[in-house]
Amino acid sequence: MIRLVPLALILIATGCVHIKPIGPLAQMQGLPPAGKAAPADAPEPIVREAPRPTPPAVYITPGEVTATNADEALKRLTQELDTDRRTMEAFPRYAEVSIVK
Repeated sequence: MIRLVPLALILIATGCVHIKPIGPLAQMQGLPPAGKAAPADAPEPIVREAPRPTPPAVYITPGEVTATNADEALKRLTQELDTDRRTMEAFPRYAEVSIVK
């Protein structure tokens, strides 16, 4: 019992100071500080259309592949995928904005 009392005092003294309420009812703890003003309206987002991607290269189709030309078809498919990878542009990442009504 004697060992539990100092441990309990340490936990109570340090733990209660650093506890912050979270969740939907956390704002109900007290009045907001008087120095904070209402947030200003956010500026309107800039809306622009994304550029169209380059159409893929078609060096080989499934109908052209047979058992006799499988190695050549594999090389042409690898070349096609490599060409498509090189011609892809780095498209900008646009922010998705959702409005809750």
